[in-house]
Amino acid sequence: MATEHTYPLENSEESSRLANQHEVIKDAMGQLVFAPINLPAAPLRILDSGTADGTWIRDLKASTAPVGHQFYGTDINANEFPTDVPPGTTYQAQDITRPWPKDWEGQFDLVHQRLVLIAAGAQQKEAVQSLGALVKPGGWIQLIEAPYDLPDGCGPELHAFNEVMKAVFAHMGGDLDLAQRLPEWLEQDGFVDVQYRDVVMKSGAQNPNPELARRSVFSMTTACKGLSQFAKTLPPSKLSLSPEKLDTLSSDLSEELKTVGGAYLLRIVWARKVI
Repeated sequence: MATEHTYPLENSEESSRLANQHEVIKDAMGQLVFAPINLPAAPLRILDSGTADGTWIRDLKASTAPVGHQFYGTDINANEFPTDVPPGTTYQAQDITRPWPKDWEGQFDLVHQRLVLIAAGAQQKEAVQSLGALVKPGGWIQLIEAPYDLPDGCGPELHAFNEVMKAVFAHMGGDLDLAQRLPEWLEQDGFVDVQYRDVVMKSGAQNPNPELARRSVFSMTTACKGLSQFAKTLPPSKLSLSPEKLDTLSSDLSEELKTVGGAYLLRIVWARKVI
């Protein structure tokens, strides 16, 4: 699908970054779905928007087999989709700022999206509304975004990376209070039973699991590398970091995470569509 929508992290390592990030987020959450939907009871129609290579779908499918849910994965970059697609799974290119297929409206028992809305720029609220329209009456939506407020004890390099993220997404027209606004937006769209939970994603030395510590360093520093290069294209007044610092930020962050660690907040918001 042709699009003018910009994704600043599109590169050859993006699929691997997201797969590693998935494991760290899953550990922080303790489960993939907070919406109180009875996944083992009966086949459901489930959408994962911003699916990348389908890691979330494969993980949830494995944990709910052999129920036989119908999974749909969409992403702006179809190049990341798996080439070997199993029965019961469909992948389709989709920009969240563009109209969805009309025949998908009101068809999904669960619509899931994670860390995608911030890149929708000034169309964030409209993107939430469009996602909500895909949920069937009585179905659920679950959205995950970052509040961009670091927990206490984070080092200067992580704070610098957080500044880069905020500068890039503000430049794209995004609302940096997106995570805090999601419950209000869903209520305005007529959803009920709106709830949220904040979780802490521990990185590097702060994560007691050595494998997850390694994965978290890779995913965060890979994102830092891409966003830092994108940030060099911003007007100098939008960022306090020098071009030289942006060149070394990823490696500096890697060292900080490996030695002292870091943490990042995520907000999970879920709500039910009125029957």
